[in-house]
Amino acid sequence: MIPRIHGAGRRRIAVALAPPLTLLSMGLVSIQGCATASEAAPPVEEDAVVVVPSPDSGDPDGGSAEASIPDDAATDKEAPCGVGNLCRVQTPLASGSIAAMSGRSKNDVWATGSSGFIMRWDGQQWLALEPGGPDTLTNIFLTPDELWGVAGNLIVRRNVDPTSIRDVRWFSVGEHRYLTGIAVLANGDPFVLRSASWESGTAPDCLAKIQNFDAGDPESVAAPVLLGTELAQELSPRALHLVPNKALWIVGDHARVARYSMTSAGLGPGVVVPVDSQANLLAAWGEGDQLWATGGNGTILHYDGTRWHAADTGTTVTLRAIFGFSSKDIWAAGDQGTVLHYDGTTWSPVSARSDRDLRAIWGSAPDDVWIAGERSIFHWGALP
Repeated sequence: MIPRIHGAGRRRIAVALAPPLTLLSMGLVSIQGCATASEAAPPVEEDAVVVVPSPDSGDPDGGSAEASIPDDAATDKEAPCGVGNLCRVQTPLASGSIAAMSGRSKNDVWATGSSGFIMRWDGQQWLALEPGGPDTLTNIFLTPDELWGVAGNLIVRRNVDPTSIRDVRWFSVGEHRYLTGIAVLANGDPFVLRSASWESGTAPDCLAKIQNFDAGDPESVAAPVLLGTELAQELSPRALHLVPNKALWIVGDHARVARYSMTSAGLGPGVVVPVDSQANLLAAWGEGDQLWATGGNGTILHYDGTRWHAADTGTTVTLRAIFGFSSKDIWAAGDQGTVLHYDGTTWSPVSARSDRDLRAIWGSAPDDVWIAGERSIFHWGALP
């Protein structure tokens, strides 16, 4: 279905029901637009195909011994599960990579990976779920009852039951859209983050609300406009982070950062928060008025509500994930098995006994932290 314009800022989207910143000041500056054709975020590279092995495969990780045990697995298994070290946990993931992770409690954690792979931790073990399609969900968001995810131009909503899967493919004439994030506000409004280029050369808003998702003819409505100034530079968005009832943050290439305030009615005005950096930012986490963002060359940037601070991380690898519990308990992870922990003063390395690239972090408590990536998933804290 070709989208039709329905009033200012509204756009129809096709439906499929089959399961399938340069520092300019230290204040806040408004912006206009989100991505030009030259700055549009490229699709995330796909990892190897994920294989869900049979229960009697004989491998302790649930797959064939040849396919599922990485070269560093022997040392991984020497670490017991508990606070003080990361242990490698058995999963149905035999190959490929975990791309995204989120949870509701220590007994309800979700992870998505290559070629539609989805698994869920039930408090005792990781179980593979029927994927509903081959698309890799690169970002997910959990509401109390459902999982929302994005994969390329696909938006997915589901729960554990595969018959609950509903998805929407977002097409538009002359446009190449790639969705990089999703968040659902407390009022139920789902917002998607998109990086797009138009043949016309006109850049669309990067943040859009999806409405009428269940009506069979959904629409997208642009987020509150970001007003332009002569200092504005367009975003190439990579990730978003929702601080409930406080703010919705967007981070992207060349350290572009934007912040939308939250109001009683939902999303409020958006502004740019200038950063003295050119690092590509790939992930963010925050609380209150503060934000931490990670990215290329070992970058971790901290916004304290007024100013930005660059952390001394002691590494130059790309940091692809960040998650925290407070300003004195934050985790970051990235390439070559790099894991860092922040205690409020110092970022310190934590050994994962692995050189696999890591892409996702989530935890229910300081003694229950999951870190995942290429062909592996690790846990900080005791397990049943």
